Formats: sequence, C-alpha cells, structure tokens
Amino acid sequence: MKISSRVLAIDYGSKRVGLAISDELRMLARPIGILENTNRLQKEILALVAKEQVGCVILGLPRTLAGTDSAFTSEVRTFAEKLFAKLDAQNVQHVFYDERLTSVMAQSNIAEQGWTKTKREEKFRKDEEAARIILQEWLNAQN
Repeated sequence: MKISSRVLAIDYGSKRVGLAISDELRMLARPIGILENTNRLQKEILALVAKEQVGCVILGLPRTLAGTDSAFTSEVRTFAEKLFAKLDAQNVQHVFYDERLTSVMAQSNIAEQGWTKTKREEKFRKDEEAARIILQEWLNAQN
C-alpha cells in the first residue's frame, strides 16, 4: 500500500451506496456521490479504486445502539466478503467501521447547510454525507 494513496469509504444501502474519498495525505474526507446498488456495483467500486489510486477501503458496518449486529448487518457482510476478496487480489487494504448514528449525523449536517427543502430531501445527500462521516471519523482515529 502506498503511503500517499487515498482512502475510499462506502456507506452500503440496499438501493444506493454513498461514497466518500480522502485526500492523498489522508486528512480530509469529501463526499463524491452515490452508486446505485445493482449487479454492477462491485465492478464500479473496483474501477473507482483503480482510477482514484485508493489504497484502503472503509466499509460502514451497521450495528445496533447496543453494539450488536442489526438485521441489515448480514447483508453488508455478504457484500463485503465478495468485495474484500477482490480488493485482496489488488493488494488494497480494507476494514469495517462501525457506522452507528452516521445517518442521524448526516441528516443533521445536511439540515445545517441552509439548502432549500427540496435540496435537503434529495436522498443521495444523506448517503454520501454518511460515507463522509464514516471516513472522517476513521481518518481522525488514525492520526
């Protein structure tokens, strides 16, 4: 893994997957949009990893407030098993990150932006902001 490589965060959802990426110094996270959760999702993620020179992928793991697996956790783990095997083949590091409360935090952050109600309610905003929060928390924990 290159030290100057970027980190990609994924907020997995059954319909949409929020994405965020770090700068090369791994200090700041910025949202970069969403991908639709289709049968092409993993291929699209791997293409993004190559294009952006990603050295590490962070996947949000949904947990309950008590810290146990939620109903959605097994779906995320199944997705991760396949994606992580492909990332291993490309020598890309990967980790899970506890994403508890990131959707609530994302909604709060969006509300503070001063956007119109229509803009605030665009569903992709919450997905990409949740990914940004996951990534920024992980980056902060590394430094």
